[in-house]
Amino acid sequence: PVIFKDPELPRNTPKRSIETLLKCEFSNDCEVIARKRFREVDAVLSWLLEYAPSRLTGTGACVFAEFDTESEARQVLEQAPEWLNGFVVKGVNLSPLHRAML
Repeated sequence: PVIFKDPELPRNTPKRSIETLLKCEFSNDCEVIARKRFREVDAVLSWLLEYAPSRLTGTGACVFAEFDTESEARQVLEQAPEWLNGFVVKGVNLSPLHRAML
């Protein structure tokens, strides 16, 4: 993706263990670049952040928000801008693929 070629993308973020990542504030090095380059990403994140913590998946192919209940998530989705496609899912701590491999 074009994001990886952006000169403003940080190239020196230290590697961190999962244990460390779970204890620190979330950040995604690609978010600033994705929001700057793709107005749709910026618009969706700006809108979602009004309701719940929201962020990119990886380089920004998708965005998501965390809600305490399915009902809250559905209420916000019903208010989504017409141009936005979305859905509600329940998060899992272990992927179904990983579980199948155990």
